[in-house]
Amino acid sequence: MSHADNPGVTVAAGLVRGLRVCLLLTVRLALLGAIALRCSLSPGKGRFAPRRDAWLLATVTALGPAFVKAAQILSTRADVVPRHVARVLSTLHAQVRPLPLGGATRHFGPGLRHLLRDDPGLAARPPVAAGTIACVYRATLTDGRTVALKVRRPGIARQLTTDLAVMQALARLAARLPPLRGVPVADITRQLAASLRGQLDFDRERRSLRFLADNLAEEPHVRVPAVYDDLCGPEVLVMEYLDHLHRPTAAGTDGEQAAVTALRAAYHMLFLDGFVHCDLHPGNLVCGPGREVTLVDAGFTVRLTPHARDKFTDFFHAMGLGDGRACADIVLSTARPGPDTDTDAFRRDLAALVDSSGTTAATFDLMDFAVRLFALQRRHGLYADPQFVFPILSLLVLEGTVRSLGPHLDFRAVARPYLTIALMERAIAQAQRRQEPG
Repeated sequence: MSHADNPGVTVAAGLVRGLRVCLLLTVRLALLGAIALRCSLSPGKGRFAPRRDAWLLATVTALGPAFVKAAQILSTRADVVPRHVARVLSTLHAQVRPLPLGGATRHFGPGLRHLLRDDPGLAARPPVAAGTIACVYRATLTDGRTVALKVRRPGIARQLTTDLAVMQALARLAARLPPLRGVPVADITRQLAASLRGQLDFDRERRSLRFLADNLAEEPHVRVPAVYDDLCGPEVLVMEYLDHLHRPTAAGTDGEQAAVTALRAAYHMLFLDGFVHCDLHPGNLVCGPGREVTLVDAGFTVRLTPHARDKFTDFFHAMGLGDGRACADIVLSTARPGPDTDTDAFRRDLAALVDSSGTTAATFDLMDFAVRLFALQRRHGLYADPQFVFPILSLLVLEGTVRSLGPHLDFRAVARPYLTIALMERAIAQAQRRQEPG
């Protein structure tokens, strides 16, 4: 690893960066105040909202990669931020600058450098995909294999580590403000920081891709690119390059079949493996050709504890049965109550929500249900365990793709076989434990 990518943070670097961030936020907040004042003095309605949204995007972008990536993750946290804010932050996914590979090959292992020696123009080649943390390049090895090189951006580890320290310090200060008292701002920021650090760890992603490939092998039409372990390193992930991937249109049988395949893969991960892929947007989950689905990234994943997997399985099962009281009891057993939480009122409200959410594909809307569930939790001062929230958020990210391909697909009908297997496996394991001596 180069000195520039040394993740250590000096006190001086943190202080300098913290001062710059505070100065930038002061200027940007003054600008927001000026925008609000100007709009209040101008005739017409609805002018402030688009300007506020543009201000938010510009502010996050100006703060740098760590804040951009944290905002991208936050855009999936419907349990934390209002829906319109999440929608604005989600547009940051496309606002990253692609970089040619340049001299990054000097950080590759000797074996990979040797196999890349005959690929002309590799250093100047633009990426096929660009993210905040890494870019992906197509390359040809001397043995004829076409590979995807996922390469970490230069200096990003040190930059993210410094910015995350600043972000967590700001969160501790913000938690003392009267409007945020009782809100676990520091905990949420720690969760974001942990997610970001996990995406810097290419060895972890390599293992996650291998886990997905092994565990989803029994699911027909699901593909995970092969990882070439001997060529990977701390700053590069080398995978099989998959040609001819495309997304089918929303109309037609292919699209609906691909949507079913995507849901089956997600449910297999959630209910049978206790493995959550938190970033199943169309760039990472490629549908097509036909009913095929390919998972091409595993940077943002979470392993559920057995307890959390059981709780989520029970919640999804109770929701399918329309048992709102059972749903409420499960949420209460996983959430952290605030000082003013009225658990009886929460049970009544969640039971009413489950009753009103419909029982068929035509009437059930997962996004609407989740947004209202999280709004209920915030209103009653409940702060959910991330291990319980992440599976729901994973399905929310996936829902947009699934609904565009199969508008009338019944999420719960596709989940039913996986729920049945998970519940049966648990019952068998419990029976076996009871029969053990002692």
